[in-house]
Amino acid sequence: MKHIIKKGDIVLIITLLVLSFIPEGIFYLTGNDASVSRTYAVIQVDGKVYKEVPLSGHHGTDVIPIQTEEGYNLVVIQDESVGITEADCPDKICISEGFVSKPGATVVCLPHKVLVEVKSAGDDEPDVIPAH
Repeated sequence: MKHIIKKGDIVLIITLLVLSFIPEGIFYLTGNDASVSRTYAVIQVDGKVYKEVPLSGHHGTDVIPIQTEEGYNLVVIQDESVGITEADCPDKICISEGFVSKPGATVVCLPHKVLVEVKSAGDDEPDVIPAH
């Protein structure tokens, strides 16, 4: 009976497996690991940046009241997510959007011209495919 797998085949397989983990080690050592992303929330009022708040590593709850000529919004940072929990606009769609935490996600209050967007540090744009 012939042996289908030889010692050289086993050595080759183990060598290729070890080599396949080298890129992961390089990303880990240089700090460019994709699983470690720094996110922050950008709050804009009437197209101007009102405040930037880091989300990565955030624990607890922070409250940011926004009072403009158009109305009132209450932006809440809860752990590593952000959302609008109170608004005196007529439709209150911004409240129903809930909390967001992924880069590219937004919460918008159109009547008050308030935009809350989650961004990732170091990335110009989120990794998404735009819909047409």
